[in-house]
Amino acid sequence: MSSNLTEKQLTLPLSSDVLTGALTRREEAGFSFGAHIHTTIEFYRILSGVCYMDIGTETITCNAGDFVMILPNVVHSFYLGKDSDCEFQQIHFRPETFANVILDNSGIYPISMMHAIHFHFKTYYHQKSDSILDDCLQKVIDLHASSDSLFSAANINLSLMNIMLHLLDKKQPDHHFVDPNIQNSYVAYTLDHIHKNYMYKIHQEDIAKELQISVRYLSTLFKKYMNITLSNYINIYRINKSIELMQSDKSLTEIAQLVGFKDSQHYSKLFTTIIGETPSSYRKSYIKDYY
Repeated sequence: MSSNLTEKQLTLPLSSDVLTGALTRREEAGFSFGAHIHTTIEFYRILSGVCYMDIGTETITCNAGDFVMILPNVVHSFYLGKDSDCEFQQIHFRPETFANVILDNSGIYPISMMHAIHFHFKTYYHQKSDSILDDCLQKVIDLHASSDSLFSAANINLSLMNIMLHLLDKKQPDHHFVDPNIQNSYVAYTLDHIHKNYMYKIHQEDIAKELQISVRYLSTLFKKYMNITLSNYINIYRINKSIELMQSDKSLTEIAQLVGFKDSQHYSKLFTTIIGETPSSYRKSYIKDYY
């Protein structure tokens, strides 16, 4: 798979709509935004006060000066205590552009920047901010607020890329394998296969056969790299895609079918298990409150 890099892979389109939000905001003590999930990457930099985030199965406390990155397809919430207001910078952006940035092509499948981000951080990253992060985050927010420059889109894309490369330089992956380039490729191919075929029935056996490895080995690698089972990742990815469609006028039954669920009851049950509320209830709050 690695012998030919297509012209598309060699070209980096700098998206003009990569950002879905970039601002500085302040919330009063007691503010809460419940469990939700999205397909964007989310950056926070806490400017003052204290906030809390439930990310997957973990709860983190964020103080002034902290930086947090939350990856796509991760259930999370944001809330404040009763005694502290909080001011923070918040950036949401679409990761698709950075799936075209190839960092390594020595295995059987190209490793993109987004693959590397997933492999290194799995669900989120929490650290003290530094001057590079501070400068890049502020630049993105300033550029988003003022679109006068002809090169705003390119500058925003490159600033986001600088942040992610900086984070990759600071963090080593947790896994240790004999031949990481090949194994990275197996997981990268599996992720891309899911992202392209989530609307159809996905057979793990077909993926393993294409990679010429066993299903058991594929499952072991995926869990090690992504910190989630392959079947659970497929389910969460489909649920997340269904949330994107909730902004349309399609019925929940139609949405369930469009993201690969043949049974709307199974979709509703799985949605409630993952998100913590029914699709209809979430749809109302999502359209009203999502930011």
